[in-house]
Amino acid sequence: MKSEYRELFNEVLRKIGRNILMFQQIEKGLKLLLPFIHSDASTKDTDSFWRYREVAKSKTLGNLINAFIESADYNPDYFADKLREMVAERNKLVHHFGESEGLNILSTEEGCKTCITYLESQYQEAISFYKEITFLVFSVVTLLRENYAESNPKIELLYKQLKADIISSGVEYINLFNPSETTWENTKIVKLLRLAETNTDKTGDMTSLARAGKFIKSQDPECTPKKYGIKTLKGVLKASSLFEITESQDSQQNSTLILYKSKITTNKSLD
Repeated sequence: MKSEYRELFNEVLRKIGRNILMFQQIEKGLKLLLPFIHSDASTKDTDSFWRYREVAKSKTLGNLINAFIESADYNPDYFADKLREMVAERNKLVHHFGESEGLNILSTEEGCKTCITYLESQYQEAISFYKEITFLVFSVVTLLRENYAESNPKIELLYKQLKADIISSGVEYINLFNPSETTWENTKIVKLLRLAETNTDKTGDMTSLARAGKFIKSQDPECTPKKYGIKTLKGVLKASSLFEITESQDSQQNSTLILYKSKITTNKSLD
């Protein structure tokens, strides 16, 4: 076997394994989420909830997604079709991949390349849905954490793991009821505050919040603190804990001068 072909062949195997693990993560997320949103569990007594939770553990991906479609408030045509398409892709990967026309990974280098392209496309579709499931699960776990974290340490551990996943994936999670839970690192308003640091005049090594406010309005008038459940940009600085803040009185203007600078220097680009 030629070395180039062997490398392509091994890359195909790696991507098959990666995609299968991603589908398994989706199943895991749905099993955790469904008992909280499905009427069979959430609108009845506690015993019904736990029974449904046990039933969900043994369901296949196809059954889980059908139950999710029944429970979630999404466009019934577009979203349901996308989910069923994903189940079909998962079944094709697990049960029929070697039978796919044009994806004969055992015979030619070209077949391996075609296979790699297909697997990468499949992964991008799957990870997009995985991020959405993670977002929903994180919302549920955040609620559980507020009520049961002291009695169940596993909730706190799961919360930290999911929040790390949310932050690393770049999803903008906003908690209007408890802004401290918002993933501020990923929010557009924080990215704009950081962008203002390099696009407005400095006062020493710090940025005027007043100038930053004007800059943010010029970039995106709809990106306001109220969108994040906070009244002012100063409130965003404090809630995010991502900035150093100083305040001083301007006797001539009879006002308060607020300056800030990032505590971190990475990930300052605006998506």
